[in-house]
Amino acid sequence: MLLPLTGSVVDKFNKKTIIIYAQLLSIFSLTGYAVIIHFQDFENLIYTYLLLIFLKISDQFLTTAFTSSFINMVIDEHIQKLKSLQQILNALIMILAPILGVILYDSLSLFYLIILEIVLECLTIFIVISINFKFSTPANDEREENSSSKSIYQLFKEGLSFILESKKLVFTLFFSMLTNFMFGAVNVGIPFIQINILHFSNNIYGITEAIFALGMIISGIVLSASKDIQYPLFNSWRMIGVIGALFIMLGILLGIQFEQLYFIIIISLFNLLIGIAITLINVPFTVWLTKEIPSHYQGRVFNILSTGAQLLSPLGILAFSGLFDWYDSFMIFIITGISILFITFIYPVIFKIRLKDNELLNNH
Repeated sequence: MLLPLTGSVVDKFNKKTIIIYAQLLSIFSLTGYAVIIHFQDFENLIYTYLLLIFLKISDQFLTTAFTSSFINMVIDEHIQKLKSLQQILNALIMILAPILGVILYDSLSLFYLIILEIVLECLTIFIVISINFKFSTPANDEREENSSSKSIYQLFKEGLSFILESKKLVFTLFFSMLTNFMFGAVNVGIPFIQINILHFSNNIYGITEAIFALGMIISGIVLSASKDIQYPLFNSWRMIGVIGALFIMLGILLGIQFEQLYFIIIISLFNLLIGIAITLINVPFTVWLTKEIPSHYQGRVFNILSTGAQLLSPLGILAFSGLFDWYDSFMIFIITGISILFITFIYPVIFKIRLKDNELLNNH
């Protein structure tokens, strides 16, 4: 619902101001929720639903504004390092957040947890204020004429037209939609297998899930110390193929009878390699987009691409939930892996693009 609005607003107005307002929306929403549960207790779920809606709106504006601000916050040579560090922090949060959540939930009531969150949101605003959002002027910094006089709808339509003019961006959109659909096999299948088929204990399950984040940290550290990938689109395409091969290997191994210890090792290794592969796909690719997309289009283009890429994810989760209930898990992973490999090899042919060409608008 916010797709035409978010990116256009980010490109139209000052990004730092948008981030601050987004944080304020979170603070006011949390404050209102804290007041309600303090006086009415936790009786009506409608207030929780409203809180989640407002937090989601805030997060969309904040994420889009930050993503499109990277090009102005560091010089070109440091974008990959910044993106890699961001990926490392996200992975650390994946590991630490559940642990801290349990500790805090056992120690504090919901009301005081919300107060703690409000304090942290306020600290974030002060950090944002201290950041220089105009540190660097990128090579692609072209000012859009009369953007302030254009409507949100006009700006959104221009952003959509920019994507449609580039075969590489259209390829990226459709390719990511289908691969995210296929990743429903991981989102549904890996927990299903560990809990219902292999009967891992809660501790083992927690460890194998943390290993996924560990893979992201390892590859993030490597990328932060490395030079930019020469052909990011080719690299991401190739790594998707690697993921397809990992699916097939996992399916084959799941079809063989092993002791539980070996299955723990297999699942842990799969999660580690998938975590590494995802970071090796996302970081170089987003660095390339950040450098190639004109700065005044980045809010709209990144928002449309990220929203479009996730469109089939819920459908993938729904589809694979049914598949794992009715069919053998090892066959599902093998067939999904073959499908990913087929899509990986056929899509560049369909879209007639050169993966070793970094020009965004080169459609030949």
